[in-house]
Amino acid sequence: EVEQTAEMIAVCLYALNGMERMRPRPNEAIFENNRQRLKEYQDTLQSFKDSGEEGVDEALRKACEKQNVSEIQMRGLMQAWSKQNPGKTTMEIGGEETQKLYEQFIAPPVKTSSKPKAEKWTCDYCNKTSIKKLPMCTRCKTVSYCNRECQVAAWKAHKTTCVPIDKEPKSLPQTWAQVESHGDSRVEGKTLEVRAILDESMTRQIFQCKDRVGVVKRIAAYTNDRRIPGLQQGSVIRWKNPRFYYFMDGSSGARIEEEDLPNLKISNR
Repeated sequence: EVEQTAEMIAVCLYALNGMERMRPRPNEAIFENNRQRLKEYQDTLQSFKDSGEEGVDEALRKACEKQNVSEIQMRGLMQAWSKQNPGKTTMEIGGEETQKLYEQFIAPPVKTSSKPKAEKWTCDYCNKTSIKKLPMCTRCKTVSYCNRECQVAAWKAHKTTCVPIDKEPKSLPQTWAQVESHGDSRVEGKTLEVRAILDESMTRQIFQCKDRVGVVKRIAAYTNDRRIPGLQQGSVIRWKNPRFYYFMDGSSGARIEEEDLPNLKISNR
């Protein structure tokens, strides 16, 4: 219940932030309704904390991080859809087209991915949520579905990443967390593998990149021409001897410099 309350707080914060950016701006009654819901959930979470419940702050941190990743993934999905559908203004969420875009541009790196924690309350095909845990794919146990119909409809796209549990690769690439644990030192002899899911480039190439367990961090090009050859949305980046970096705006991830290029391998499907 602590985790669910924390997730609802993250959802309310996300909704309020989104409404602030809307033009025209929603009326004050809608804002007040969301503020009231947020306060109720915050009071509930505080009551857990006051009663001595452990892990409350950590649950909220994880919920906010999860919500942030969801927002980045949705922006990446819309970015990919816009490029494939120039001139169109309405995107339909859910269904086979969305699934294909997700697998091509948003999914964790495919070939050497470990099993991410399954989303147990959201259907991986139609994106509908449930108050009860949904049945998981029995083969890989990484995705859940409303029913048999959704599972069958999703199979064409899902089968490319559905790896049986007993066939997990023994040697896995580094995750963002593993690289970060080394501080500002290089992780010699190891490889970080991520997928570029959202292009935020302006004066230099910057991508939000997802690792094999679903954590998203930023990669920025500090090369001579401020670009990384071959990098585009959907690319899988493999960086040997990676190093973590904290940016001045509070974000974190990796700063790729000219000397790093020989250790980078960019794959595009």
